[in-house]
Amino acid sequence: TAKLTYVLPGNEPAELSRGVDAVNKKLAADGVGVELELKYFAWDVWDQKINLMLSTGDDFDMFAVMNDRVTIANYASRNALADLTDIFSKYGENIIANCPELAIKSGQVGGKQYGIPAFWVESALDHQGLIRTDLLKKYGVDKVPTTWDELTTAFQTDMANWDGNQKPYLPMIGTSQVGGYFFNSDSNYVLYENMIYVNQDGTIKNYFETDTFKESCQNARDWYLKGLINPDVLTVTSDQMNNQLNTGDWLVHAGTIGDISSLKANYPDVTVDDFAWLDFDTETPEIRPYGTRNMQAVPASSKNPEASVKFINWLYASQENFDLFIYGEEGTDYNKLSDTDYEAIVDETGVPKYNVATWLAGNISFEYLNANAPTPVNEHLYTTDKTAVDGIAALMTFDASSVQTQVADVNTQISAVIAPMACGAVDYDSNIENALKLLKTAGIDKIVAEFQAQYDASKK
Repeated sequence: TAKLTYVLPGNEPAELSRGVDAVNKKLAADGVGVELELKYFAWDVWDQKINLMLSTGDDFDMFAVMNDRVTIANYASRNALADLTDIFSKYGENIIANCPELAIKSGQVGGKQYGIPAFWVESALDHQGLIRTDLLKKYGVDKVPTTWDELTTAFQTDMANWDGNQKPYLPMIGTSQVGGYFFNSDSNYVLYENMIYVNQDGTIKNYFETDTFKESCQNARDWYLKGLINPDVLTVTSDQMNNQLNTGDWLVHAGTIGDISSLKANYPDVTVDDFAWLDFDTETPEIRPYGTRNMQAVPASSKNPEASVKFINWLYASQENFDLFIYGEEGTDYNKLSDTDYEAIVDETGVPKYNVATWLAGNISFEYLNANAPTPVNEHLYTTDKTAVDGIAALMTFDASSVQTQVADVNTQISAVIAPMACGAVDYDSNIENALKLLKTAGIDKIVAEFQAQYDASKK
């Protein structure tokens, strides 16, 4: 039996050992030859910890990759990952059967399989958000906003009359606010590597030179000056933002939430129907940037790289296996309400005693809809959008190995001079010229040119 040390971001469930013991008993009974160990690192140290473990060759076997945070190509360019191509073919039958080609290829770099995809959600969602209709009604706003100006007015109304524990600033981590899909009206592009603008018409360019980025910064600045964005946004941590989402002191979220149980502590009357989907352009099809944002990767230092593929393959072998690892033990950690719905059993703080987030290793083929999730979230995330289109670069995984120095230097400048503009903390007009000079010095033009060359090659 091979030990599989799986490293995950976030907070460890209170009864993690019990949940993992149950999974290991089933793995042993099924003869998988894998014994699971889960290790969690808090979000605030996640990137630092993973980078250190990879660079020092620590003994671990699998870790979570979030392509919208650090891409699989980024890790592969450092020679930090094990090549799973042959292992995938030999032991990944259930993974291949339950993930579409676009998702499988999202885990490939240079034709090699480095990622084990988690096809857990419809990915064509970047330009939307969520709004609390119970709070709109409470503060006298009689309809869900259908334009940016209406949203701004509604937000100002609620902010001015707010009587909650904390001001309902837009939940945001300023230091990582770069893309700004929520803040602009351009519905025809995908942002790759947090710097490369790819329009469906074939335009590929430096995102920070586009009118789209300018509009994002200007709208964010407007909200910042109107007091809708936290004045200390650049020091907000992920734990602070998650705490705000969990306590319910927010009106608008440029994202989704998966469970309202924790909100009920402060808002006992809130229901799953007290939320609405914000989408100001319903005419343009949504774009899938890639098959999946999330996947698992195996470090090059792993002594048992096949164990990771065997485990995820076991996970996708049956509903029983999936339920046990993701949701826990029925009757203890969750109750099944129907063939499609479940309800987590939570502690006094509204948190499940054991579960693993579906976005980490979930799959649409097996996931239940959470009866405590906002209705529009279930409708949009866990139903395939049949009108959506694949991004023109969705089947391409950018290999940044030839420009890794430039990528590192540009990301340093993005954190320093782009993020403050993108979250509205400083104005665009006074800062963009200097920012673009620093980005060009750092090598952003070379990165964009390399992306363009790889895109052209992939089309052939």
